[in-house]
Amino acid sequence: MAEVHALNGFILYNSFLSGYESLSSKRDALNAINVFPVADGDTGSNMVSTLYTTIRSPRVSRSLSSTLASLADRALSGARGNSGIILAQYLNSLAIECSNRETMTTEEFGQALINASVGTRKAVETPRDGTLITLLDVWSGEMYRLGRLAHDFNDVFVKSLDLARVALEKTRDQLEELRKAQVVDAGASGFVSFLEGIAVMILSGVVPQRPQTDLSEEAESDHIHDIPVSSDTITYRYCTEALVLRPIDSPVLASDIHEKLRELGDSLIVTNGKTRTKLHIHTDKPSQFFFLLREAGTIEEQKVDDMRSQFNSVHHPVSKIAIVTDSIADIPSEMIDSLRIHVIPQKILWGKDEYLDRLTITGDTFYPYLDERSDYPSSSVPDIKRVSQVFSWLSSHYDSIIAIPVAKALSGTCQVFESAAVPLKSKGYPISIVDSRLNSAAQGLTVLSAAQQAADGGSHEEILERLQTTIAGAKILVGVDTFKYMVRGGRVSVLKGAIASFVNLKPIVSLDSTGRGTAFGASFSSKSSLAKILSHAKKDISRIQKWAVVHASCPEKAAAFALEVSRVLGSEPEYIMEISPLVGIHAGIGAVALAWI
Repeated sequence: MAEVHALNGFILYNSFLSGYESLSSKRDALNAINVFPVADGDTGSNMVSTLYTTIRSPRVSRSLSSTLASLADRALSGARGNSGIILAQYLNSLAIECSNRETMTTEEFGQALINASVGTRKAVETPRDGTLITLLDVWSGEMYRLGRLAHDFNDVFVKSLDLARVALEKTRDQLEELRKAQVVDAGASGFVSFLEGIAVMILSGVVPQRPQTDLSEEAESDHIHDIPVSSDTITYRYCTEALVLRPIDSPVLASDIHEKLRELGDSLIVTNGKTRTKLHIHTDKPSQFFFLLREAGTIEEQKVDDMRSQFNSVHHPVSKIAIVTDSIADIPSEMIDSLRIHVIPQKILWGKDEYLDRLTITGDTFYPYLDERSDYPSSSVPDIKRVSQVFSWLSSHYDSIIAIPVAKALSGTCQVFESAAVPLKSKGYPISIVDSRLNSAAQGLTVLSAAQQAADGGSHEEILERLQTTIAGAKILVGVDTFKYMVRGGRVSVLKGAIASFVNLKPIVSLDSTGRGTAFGASFSSKSSLAKILSHAKKDISRIQKWAVVHASCPEKAAAFALEVSRVLGSEPEYIMEISPLVGIHAGIGAVALAWI
């Protein structure tokens, strides 16, 4: 084992390759012992995913500072979960401490490690002893102590492992959650595995090759808080992450924004890189979280995991068949939860920012600003990677999948779903993508019908057969209050919109049998439009089994209309709710719709 007296960028990168290989081999074992902060079985997957992104294609050179800066930047972009983000913070803090250094001695590097561990502890809102934070403190301190006594990096590093292993065992008694489960902390254990991989390289002289795969297994688990062992551990519903590009004149996230974020949940971690900030929080209000982040810079990435939904789907399923739809389908959250419906969010693009429909942007953070902002939002289909992740995860917990997206004639979502289903179909897994030829509440009622049939024990084939009948008998009529939003959204020309506004025309729109939007009629007042819609529904009264009323930020108007519909049809609505912000882009504030099957 040749002595190394100066740490450079090449040695550092080779160390990361070796550490990653060791960590990757322990992924499943780390997932199995993950009980803190939430027992969601994903610490190993998150750390491996973070390290994979870190080493995949950084800029490697002899310079320690430039190589470390590249690794740290990639770690920040790819960080996943508590442990992954803490690790990214550690590397970014270390990069700052090692700036403008071609090489470093053992003592210099040890001091940089201590300073980095201090910066990491400060980044975690409520650091707990007995976690990865503790391991970083202990190992960094030991590297500094040994580095002052010896000048060979190899000798110092191998000896530092002894105290790291002792510190890992002590975590078993430092946290109540770990003591009860009789396990060590998963994040701390993952870091020790990373260090052990580096030691193997030092002792053997063998450097692993850079991974060439697309990391399909880790990519598939990106969104998964795999299987929480108890709902008691889920204090807040959504595990939420964001990557923000800060303005040039902002070296860190502003303190006032940090303070507001702290009030939204727990497990807050704010990691500042050179130009970006990575954030993690457990919250019940992801839309408020992202609304606050608008002030911090440009939101480049976002991720929201519904931990409670994942827990219930695995531990309390209502069917062997997973029913999937997209966020355009109007379905009350309580019905989504009770029937275990899986909703994939569409994307809303607004200015430089991108949001997840109904998750990171909701009516509360959308409609009040629709008239205030000069720029106008647009929509985009879900990422195929995200849909593939959902399908892959569901396939490991359900016997089959039936997905019912928005009408193919209205959106490319159906095509995305079909493409994402190909890998599962090629393996013989039963997955069906059904063009709903519908949207909004009509799509929602149809999805609910399929989910209820699945919960009642219907087979995959039986559900598919009934779906065709349900879709053919579904109808939605939308009373649009003004052409203004159709003009701003590009659905109606400025000239036609101006003429319609001049005569105060109120359009009524619907869908044809293929799912394409069609003009159903028009009136000169909102009241007349709703009366026409109700009159048409009355003609179909003998066939209407279930109906719903939805609206765009006008709950009182919708409630009054629903009362009138109830009087005429002699039945109560399945629900009254606000439409998806994505649909609201085109329907506009004040729109009210009646849908039935």
